[in-house]
Amino acid sequence: MPEKVTSIKVDSELWRAAKLLAVRRGVTLKAMIESLLMAEVESDLSDGDELHVSEKELKELLERRKRGEPPFMILSEKSAVELVREGRGE
Repeated sequence: MPEKVTSIKVDSELWRAAKLLAVRRGVTLKAMIESLLMAEVESDLSDGDELHVSEKELKELLERRKRGEPPFMILSEKSAVELVREGRGE
């Protein structure tokens, strides 16, 4: 499965603690985060539920793809690079 490159804002002290925990466990922070996310998703779906996307939403995303349009838009005056830098505290 291809990887998704993304940015999120995380409390700096929590991030520092997570990095230290990953080092103590001998894993990368990426691997630890993916493992935690997978555990949460699997736990949520363990009762037989599925991720639900309405047919209308799915159809709209597919139509945008066919038209060569981005499925989502950044609604900001700032560029994507500026938003990522801001999220990183730069």
